[in-house]
Amino acid sequence: MANEGKLVAEKRTQIGTSHSRRMRCEGKVPVNLYGLGQEGLSLTIVGDELKPLILSGSHVCDLVIDGTEEKAIIREVQWDTFQLHILHVDFQRVDPNARVDLEIPVATRGTVNEGVLEHVLHQVSVNCPVYNIPEKVEVRIGALKIGDQVTIADLAFDGDLTTSLPSDTVVLRVVEVKDVEIVQEDIGAAAEPEVIGRAKEDEDE
Repeated sequence: MANEGKLVAEKRTQIGTSHSRRMRCEGKVPVNLYGLGQEGLSLTIVGDELKPLILSGSHVCDLVIDGTEEKAIIREVQWDTFQLHILHVDFQRVDPNARVDLEIPVATRGTVNEGVLEHVLHQVSVNCPVYNIPEKVEVRIGALKIGDQVTIADLAFDGDLTTSLPSDTVVLRVVEVKDVEIVQEDIGAAAEPEVIGRAKEDEDE
């Protein structure tokens, strides 16, 4: 069994739909590896080792190919119709010393006891090592009250992660519920509906 974050991949010389289907029946997943100006490789990975890594939400892993490790990030995962079996995965080689700029979602835990929670920012811009891309930044909101707000300075960033946003940038805030006045129309004041044909009948009379 592969170590956590490390997958053993084997090179494959045959490609095509029928060959890929045969590999899946054997419990293997066809994958591709490309990037960093190097030759693209067609590989296979044991499905029972690959699936747990995908489901964990991990973005980065070490691929062991012929005894050599290459750090790569998961670019695309293809599932079957019922989202049960992995059909194909694309990996991209990365420089372990590189950093990337990206947007990560703001997730909340708990519920506010008063007022309404307002998301000023649904995502925040961060810079992080390519091998340590966070899935989200989480905020506990159970203790927030009306008038409270969460700023960039209040966020807990894990690892070597930074942001260029000002520390006082508001991410979340709790506002008071406003009553909405409902105006009901006076139906009785509506004009009498026109009766088609009345003018003709009046002329005949």
